[in-house]
Amino acid sequence: MISFVRGKVADLTGDALVIDLGGIGLEVFAPFARLQPAPAIGEEILLYTHLQIREDNWQLYGFTDKDQLTAFRLLLSVSGVGAKTALAIVDQLSVQRVVAAIAAKDSKPFTTVSGVGKKTAERIILELKDKFSILAGEEAVAEQTAAEVVLNTDLLAALKQLGYSATESRAFAMKAQAALAPDATAEELLREAMKIIMQS
Repeated sequence: MISFVRGKVADLTGDALVIDLGGIGLEVFAPFARLQPAPAIGEEILLYTHLQIREDNWQLYGFTDKDQLTAFRLLLSVSGVGAKTALAIVDQLSVQRVVAAIAAKDSKPFTTVSGVGKKTAERIILELKDKFSILAGEEAVAEQTAAEVVLNTDLLAALKQLGYSATESRAFAMKAQAALAPDATAEELLREAMKIIMQS
């Protein structure tokens, strides 16, 4: 298994980098929109990698962030999701966005990715709902949800008192607030959140 590669960027070809490893050019497919810093020819880069081995082809996928690699591997574990689709999701959606969408059982972010239909998006959520916490900690989810919507603090407190974790509380609060009018009271939101919980 190749855990990582470090070398100079020799070429950029579409969705892959060619990395010079002591005179050997290694092709690595990567999510260019998420590579930090952005790759530039002649500069050194470190990528955490996943090697996909098939009978007729070996392909290496690289990420500058370990969470991206974890997200990619979890997406690959979903039936019907291949490496190309998993890479496209990681390229277009941040890890925090993936975590927040799975926590909230929201398929819409996934369907914005080319090649991902509604059924595939729903399958991703179904198969990863118990694994999403691996992708990022609660702080990352909190930052993402705070950036997208201001959650009702009374609703969050009530859900936590009922025994739900911070991540679960945020996810249910997001869905409840999305379902009701912006001026809904905390009591109305809690009723809606409990309805969502009972249906999940």
